[in-house]
This record gives sequence, structure tokens and C-alpha cells, in this order.
Amino acid sequence: MNRKLDENRIKEGVGGQAVIEGIMLRNKSHYVVAVRKPDKQIDFIKQSIPENKNKLSKMPFFRGVVNFIDMMKLGYKTLVFSANTAGLEEEDAKKENKPKSEKNDSIAMTLSMLVSLAFAVGLFIALPYFITTLIGINEKENFVIFNLARGGIKLAIFVLYLLIISFYKDIKRVFEYHGAEHMVVNAYEHGLNPDTGNIREYTTIHPRCGTTFMFLVLTVSILLYMFTSYFVYTYIYASYTPPKIVGNLTVLSINIILLPIVSGISYEILKLGFKFYNFPLMRIAILPGLLLQKITTRRPKDDEIEVALFALSKLLDNSVGNRTEEDVKNDINKTEGQSNLEEKLCV
Repeated sequence: MNRKLDENRIKEGVGGQAVIEGIMLRNKSHYVVAVRKPDKQIDFIKQSIPENKNKLSKMPFFRGVVNFIDMMKLGYKTLVFSANTAGLEEEDAKKENKPKSEKNDSIAMTLSMLVSLAFAVGLFIALPYFITTLIGINEKENFVIFNLARGGIKLAIFVLYLLIISFYKDIKRVFEYHGAEHMVVNAYEHGLNPDTGNIREYTTIHPRCGTTFMFLVLTVSILLYMFTSYFVYTYIYASYTPPKIVGNLTVLSINIILLPIVSGISYEILKLGFKFYNFPLMRIAILPGLLLQKITTRRPKDDEIEVALFALSKLLDNSVGNRTEEDVKNDINKTEGQSNLEEKLCV
């Protein structure tokens, strides 16, 4: 494969994520979510992305935090649409013999996101910290060794977590869609159009992946949190030694508060890593994240690649206007009404 990267297409910034039974793709102006319905047809929404007028979104280090928040909001919205379209809510409602409620679905999804966030903080921040304290390393006297040990435990937990969830059937399916997303984006950035060429020639690994970003967040946090320990025990508790649990909770609280700074630094490293990918130092910096994608992506099936190509074609087609969730519902109601009419005529 001798195709070279198309710089114009890279600047266009096509990226995305896997969702339930589908894929979200976006560029600077629009995003598309394409989802495989229970009847095997593909449905989609397409909406414009309003220009972010927040000055912080253009400032280095701050823009990483702003973009991360925006992606969290968009990710939440796309997950809700994909869950609705894939029919998961109907299945849950049938199992519990409850009528489907969009309001209840929204509340449940919000609670689920909050619980997931709390779980992530507990698993990847609190747990490694307290495991390290149990080992017996004195954080005040050996803050460098303490935080290196904590970082090693944190990374081990992260990799183990990915490996465990990768065995679940539903997660495997999401990881396959993740692979399809990367293959299509890689193909597009190498000059291929969505309706031509062999997409399977392209890799499921991509430097801008969220998995790489998460690894960078963990790595940057190891380095930054060394200074947290030093600051707490050198300045806050300089005059006296607090009870161990008080010192631990103080450091842990500051670590959580510093998460936006960690994500901002990680975002800048990720952008540099992709921009200067041919530089050996940058390749080394993002290499572990690329290797982790061996876990979070799978070689997709043909029907999953079809959804990814469908999403890309709708994203690039300027003749396709905005299509909202309400438009999807109206189309479904029209189809159901037509079916009912045909049944009556047959009778």
C-alpha cells in the first residue's frame, strides 16, 4: 500500500467514536451518528456543530479541557441516540414489563454517566493511591518512589480492566465498531473515498484515538501528582504531621481537582504526537497508547464496516442536511402508519 497521507484531509479533522451498534463520526462542521437497527437497516442523525466562541477553546492547555467537556456532552448524546435506535430500551422495558419513557431513559442515562465517572475516579485514582499506602512507602519522605509505585499500580489496573471487559460479548462488538471507525478514518486520510477501495487494507490503530489519550492522562498524572505530594507535605502540613487518613484525603482531593490540568497537558501531547508522528521521541511517547489499541479495537465484520462507511458518506455529503432525532421518530411513525394501513387494506 503506497498511498500517502493527505494533509488537507488530516487538517479537516475527521474523527469519532464507537457507539452501541454503530459509529459517530465528526469533522469541524458536522457530526453523524449511524446505527444498525434491529431490522438490520441503518439509520442516522446529522447535525451541525456550532462554532465554539469560548476563547479558552483556542488557548493551548485550556483547549484540551474545553474539548474534553464538549466530547463528553456529544458522547452522551450519541450514546442515547444509539441505545434508542438499536432497541435496547425496548428490550429492557419488555423484560421489566414497563412502558418505555424517554424522560426515564434520559434520567437513567444521566445517572449511569455519573456512576461511571465516580467508578473511574475510584478505580484509577483512589484505589491505586490507597494500595500504595498499604505497601508501606512513606509518601512524605519518599514522594518520588511513592508516586512511581502508585503510577505502576494505576497502569496495571487500567490494562487489566481493559482486558477483562474485552471478554464481554457486547463490549467485543463495540471494540469491533471502534476498529471499523479507525479503518475508515485511516483510509480517508490516505486519500480513499468511502465508496472505493479496500477498507480492510487499513489498520485499526490510529494516533488520535481516545485510548491513547487515556494512557497519556494516566502517564501525565504520575508525573504531576509527584508535585502534589511534595506540595501537601512541604507547605500545607509543614508545621505538623496530620493523621495519616487526613493527609491521604488531602492529597487525593487535590489530585481530583487537578484532573482538568492533567487532561489539558495530555491533549497537547496528543496533538504534538500526531503532528510530529515521524519524530522518534513523539513515537515513543504515544507508543504505549497505540499498543493498548490492540485491546480496545478488533478487526470488524462486514456489516460493521458498512455502518462506518455509511457514516462517513453522510458526513461528507453536503447535500444531506441536518437530520435530528425528531426526524427519525417521524419517519418511524410514518412507516408504522403505512404498515397499519396496508394491514387494514389486506383485511
